[in-house]
Amino acid sequence: MTRLPLLALALAASTACHEEVPLGAWEPSPVSGGGGGGVTSISSSISSATDAGPGQGGDTGTSAGSIGLPACREMKDPGPMNVPGIVFGATETATDWTWPEPMTSIQWDLMVEEEIERASPTAPPTSGYYWAHQFSFLEGIVGWLGIQAEGGYQPDPSEELIFTKIAVFWLSGPPLSAELGTIPYPDARVAPQTAAGVSYMTIHALFDWQACRTYRFKLGSAGVEADGATWYGAWIEDLDSGEETFLGRMLLPADSGPLAPYSMSRTLAIEFGQPTSCAVPAYSSALFGIPRTGENGVQALLEANRFDVPLRCPSSRFTQFESAVRHELGIRL
Repeated sequence: MTRLPLLALALAASTACHEEVPLGAWEPSPVSGGGGGGVTSISSSISSATDAGPGQGGDTGTSAGSIGLPACREMKDPGPMNVPGIVFGATETATDWTWPEPMTSIQWDLMVEEEIERASPTAPPTSGYYWAHQFSFLEGIVGWLGIQAEGGYQPDPSEELIFTKIAVFWLSGPPLSAELGTIPYPDARVAPQTAAGVSYMTIHALFDWQACRTYRFKLGSAGVEADGATWYGAWIEDLDSGEETFLGRMLLPADSGPLAPYSMSRTLAIEFGQPTSCAVPAYSSALFGIPRTGENGVQALLEANRFDVPLRCPSSRFTQFESAVRHELGIRL
């Protein structure tokens, strides 16, 4: 595989995930040989290789150096709003992290501080959000892991697309195989996805996350095959209840390399049509904790908070805490 510059790779993946494909939708047509949109190499249930949970075959089970997020909606002087762009919509936010060296696992804490409200329980959604961590492997594979409000979910292409709270795990390549974890079909599904010319394998699951609760996301080895191919798994732990959810795992070739020493915390907007004013995007506030390695708790270094292009409504900002950064979008002063 060809090694790509990390920043260019990250920006390309950003475009691929957000602009070309409705987040959560299946491919427009089934993949051949897959029966109902799947592919023959995909399994729908996790094998006994990962029954032990995080850390099996790797090191994500280590809950190293818990830092602790600020309290939900804790007050602190925020940074400035973004400058206005030329179209309506939420200006997306990103926090860039650098690491001292490549790593084999990563974990981070996330707290969404506000629910995304609809006009009424029966009203269609007007906007949603995707709170994600974006990462890559040294040899070019790109990944995403996070949760969505008003994310699109289909158990298979013949089912109705619903918009609700979901968890999302993507790896490009695509991986050699993928398996669901503790959430079974039809409440979770595996599907191939192509975005901006990049092929991904994706795991989406209904996940009823709650505002003001802290969730710890973990990515790391979940088993190694005889030929050196490595399963990478994704876990979400509710630190308030202690309950942990294993989303599933994907098999990467032996030459994929470790995780690259660069990653991003991101808030992306899910828009339903083009907003007609700056009053349309819903308000979003989320705290992203400082990410760290799962094996020894080495913390990432903050590189920068930045507003993604294109700039839109001047209603996004960051607030920097000692242990986290707050992303706010859709602010109405």
